[in-house]
Amino acid sequence: MKRNRILGSLVVVVLATALMAHASDGIETQPVKEDIAPTEALMLDNNNYFACNLFRAVYEQKRGTGSFVVSPISVAYLLGMLGEGANDETRQQITEVLGLYGSVQDINEHFKTLMEQASRVDTSVAIKIANRIDVNPAFTFIPQYKADMQKYYHAQCGVLDFNDGNYLIKINDWCKEQTDGMIPEILDEIDPSVVMFLLNAVYFKASWTKKFDPNETRNGRFTMQDGTTVKLKMMHRQAQFAYGCNDLYEMLRMPYGNKAYSMYVLLPREGKTVGDVIHSLTPQGLEEQRKNEMQMHTVDVLMPSFTTSTETLLNDVLSVMGMPRAFSYRFAEFRNMVNENDLYVSMMKQRAKIEVNEDGTKAAAVTIAAMKARSAMVSSQFIAFHATRPFVYCLIEESTGTIYFMGTYCGEEVGSKDDHPVETKEYVYRSVEKCLAFLEVKQL
Repeated sequence: MKRNRILGSLVVVVLATALMAHASDGIETQPVKEDIAPTEALMLDNNNYFACNLFRAVYEQKRGTGSFVVSPISVAYLLGMLGEGANDETRQQITEVLGLYGSVQDINEHFKTLMEQASRVDTSVAIKIANRIDVNPAFTFIPQYKADMQKYYHAQCGVLDFNDGNYLIKINDWCKEQTDGMIPEILDEIDPSVVMFLLNAVYFKASWTKKFDPNETRNGRFTMQDGTTVKLKMMHRQAQFAYGCNDLYEMLRMPYGNKAYSMYVLLPREGKTVGDVIHSLTPQGLEEQRKNEMQMHTVDVLMPSFTTSTETLLNDVLSVMGMPRAFSYRFAEFRNMVNENDLYVSMMKQRAKIEVNEDGTKAAAVTIAAMKARSAMVSSQFIAFHATRPFVYCLIEESTGTIYFMGTYCGEEVGSKDDHPVETKEYVYRSVEKCLAFLEVKQL
């Protein structure tokens, strides 16, 4: 019998897609198995490539900042919705980053299948995937795009005034509702030049198949990345678990419900770091270890209960991963979404949170993309332009830009042409006389 005490720095990997056909540990209760077509199986594998690549890229962005959590599936759904709206090289970059090389129809069907199967494999697990797309009233959905978003992504598509003070409340209330309050807001303010918002929300709640006894929770030492130790509340349980190891890390499977979903905890070996583990992760390596290198052992598990919340800005992360064109003001190609062909993604971010305790796990994420148009009209505002101090002026012909007059006005009081005509004439005469006198002197 193997006995392992789980201590020290750890990596937590929550598999957000069901382990449908991969249960191989011989435990009595099995998840509901779904028939997976070969093309769908390939897309599921490619999803995991994307997940590992995103995890590494976010780690590099946040290096040295401590704990973080990210939901790859939430980002993937948003990229799926963006991908259908994209054209040419922009679409190619999005699909390559996702690793989904099929047609738009294939990709749409893939995400539809994931949504429909997510809750079927274990009815004791609460899992919800929701999508939303809002467009500014000055723009109109292209009918085919709206129809596909509703059919394949079950997206709520609306036309809403972003300048309405209630819109911020509406969008944050939607996030709160879809995540059971875990993500109470995604935006702090609304940029009035945004044409379109796309959102995905993912919510997960499940109880451990074998719960921890709260009476067993105790204070224990946790070794930080810098070698210092802190005291944390550590959950404790000794039971049969699937366990495996290699030269880099030990791995423990902690299943939920009927074991359709599991948390895999990857614990770096002494002398190795979280970064070493993250950089080593590949879908093939994880799959090989999960299926062939884990065996049932009696494991003495000691790990902290914890809560982690993270906000991740995704513009740079996804650009580095290979899709900079979507964020380019000059080169983005999104012609299939609304009646405006010069859209680009001005902002993309995710807020995610996870809570792990003796009963199980709650996790949620909201990912949002804001799109602007290069030629978008700036929202009408009341402006006070009071020329109550000196100013410059130019008279310009618009079509050619030719400047006819330029001048300044500094506040001198000058009357109309009928005011003080004698003074004006006398001034001109005196000026002319002076000029003639000057010329006469010069000639002498």
